Amino acid sequence: MNKLSFKITLFYFFGILMIFILSSAIIYNILEHQQVESELESLQERGNSHRDVLSTNFDKQTVEHVVLMEEKAMTDVIILDKNNQVVDSSNDAERFLNSDWIQKKDGIVQGNWREGNFLVTVSPIEDGGQIIMLEPTKYIQHLMGELKQQVVFSLFLLVLFLLVSVYFLSYIIIKPLLSMKEATVKLSQGEVLKIREAERSDEVGDLARAITKLSVDLRHIQNTRKQFLTSITHELRTPITYIKGYAGLLKKDESRFGDIIYEESERLQELIEDLFELARLEEPHFQIDPQITEMNDFLKQISERIIFKFEEKQVKLILQINKTPIYKEIDQARFDQVLLNLLDNALKYTHVNKRVFLKLDENFIEVMDEGGGVDEQSLPYLFDRFYRVDSSRNRETGGTGLGLAITKEIVEAHKGTIVAVNVENGLKVVIDLRGIPG
Repeated sequence: MNKLSFKITLFYFFGILMIFILSSAIIYNILEHQQVESELESLQERGNSHRDVLSTNFDKQTVEHVVLMEEKAMTDVIILDKNNQVVDSSNDAERFLNSDWIQKKDGIVQGNWREGNFLVTVSPIEDGGQIIMLEPTKYIQHLMGELKQQVVFSLFLLVLFLLVSVYFLSYIIIKPLLSMKEATVKLSQGEVLKIREAERSDEVGDLARAITKLSVDLRHIQNTRKQFLTSITHELRTPITYIKGYAGLLKKDESRFGDIIYEESERLQELIEDLFELARLEEPHFQIDPQITEMNDFLKQISERIIFKFEEKQVKLILQINKTPIYKEIDQARFDQVLLNLLDNALKYTHVNKRVFLKLDENFIEVMDEGGGVDEQSLPYLFDRFYRVDSSRNRETGGTGLGLAITKEIVEAHKGTIVAVNVENGLKVVIDLRGIPG
């Protein structure tokens, strides 16, 4: 319901439909009024013509001539003498005579074609008497009925036209936009986009070409960043090794400064190792070594290896595995790194006497803690490199800011996905295994 194509369709369809209905109603009323006025005017003129003839010769022969003329027409005539007695009428029209008509001396007696059976006019004869003209309203009703049918048929054609127009509108405008939307999803993955709408010469083509250029520029920036990351990591590894070595010598001499230098060099070495690991994962030729693995046993082994850390902090680790075997093709060393990193993070931010859950089902692995969760605005950036939910965290708990970025790269290398969501008591990280062969 919130799609742009649906909104444009509704606006376009109902807007034109309402304009057509209103204009049709106005035109119908105008034509109806003009038709009735024309019929009444013609009826009055016909009565006046008969009156003029009878005013000159009001004899039996002339009366019969007038009646004979009306018997072959769509109208009827009733001729009254000066005592308002019927002299003659066409097609026995006198049986429809209404006393209200006689009281009217001249002009239109009944002009409402919807309420009465006849349109009626009166033309007075000079020496007394009246010519009453009648026209059955069924002819006007038939004409108005045909006009309504034409309006309904026109409405059907308009609806058909609108449906066809909406289809072409969607095909020409909305469909290319949806195609570009699907292509831009790959933009965040660093792919160079090839959008077929870029060959068009209109505004949609301009947009497609701009997105394509953006993808090329973004790919160039990413490659440059990766090259810089790899180069700087290689350059820093050797000097930091020397610094750590000499700091170790100072530490042996029980130098306070030696302890500080050694501690900081250790942290710097950890950061460089993480950068180097991330650079390796992002290299185009990086490959994992997948092996068929029974996931229940795999998670059980990991929980047994890390359980002592949880016991040391008095946090309970709860393993929930599946009763039936689940097999996936994973690089065991890399996936081991993923799960240990997630469990280590959960442990860091879970308080004493709280729980951490490691759960496996057929398609997902979940790591959930009771650490209070994170701010909703931070969730989309948890797996970005160097991102920290709380920038004020100290070095004891903050880490290098690269652990979750490395985790994400490893999971995606397996064709899986990883997301984080807040739950009632903490944070839940979910690894989707559906893309990983089993």
